[in-house]
Amino acid sequence: MMNAQTKTKIMVGGDRNLIPPWFKGDEEVEMVYLQFDVASRPSLSCDGLVCIPVPGWVNVFDPSTGELLRFSSGRDPLIASRPPIARYANFYLDCIFDVFPGYWRMGFGRDDVSGSYKIVRMCWEIHLFEILDVNIGRWQKLSPPPYEIGYRRKSTCVNGSIYWVEVSPHHKLLALDLHTQEWRDVGLPLGALGKSCQVANLENRLALAATYIENNHWNVKIWSVEAPEETWSMIYSIRLFPLDHPYNNLCSSLWF
Repeated sequence: MMNAQTKTKIMVGGDRNLIPPWFKGDEEVEMVYLQFDVASRPSLSCDGLVCIPVPGWVNVFDPSTGELLRFSSGRDPLIASRPPIARYANFYLDCIFDVFPGYWRMGFGRDDVSGSYKIVRMCWEIHLFEILDVNIGRWQKLSPPPYEIGYRRKSTCVNGSIYWVEVSPHHKLLALDLHTQEWRDVGLPLGALGKSCQVANLENRLALAATYIENNHWNVKIWSVEAPEETWSMIYSIRLFPLDHPYNNLCSSLWF
């Protein structure tokens, strides 16, 4: 059984063969060597544990102990050429975002009631929705969510629920209670209709960041939500850079 540790450390992951010989860690930097290109793949984290889906497998890694669990996920659906995903696939954007293998929509988090860590995967193209308890190691079916979530944005886990944000064609925030396995729709804060949104766990509170244009500048606003009422309050408003800045290009609105 995995038990996440609370001691704060900086983890550096990489292929041992690619690490420069002169690089050495210290008491604040712990080197973790992962196989092949695992360290560079999209990942999710919760309580210091790292979930790294790769083709055919889902890895759950505890950097504090070095424990690694692997769960078979079967053959990824070959949906890259299917009409349902071809409608909105953009391979240029997909290289910028963290897209999981097989276009799975992934989630990873802790069930606050049982204490178990769980993995969620969803694929609308083949109508498959599943959850796995890492202490059991077997995929089980989930009821279908009330609406579709895109594959380009990461989820986050806060207080026993996993959250996915969707910005196109409609701004939605979908939540799954990991214990009851019930879905719910969470209202977004007013003004969060930016070109780019991302959810995160900020000191055990659900947070959402959105970029927008104002006064010829890129800006970002960050909201946090108070449970259980799920009432949003804006905690930061940050001016980034002017629209005529050299960094302003097609990808400026993505950020996350």
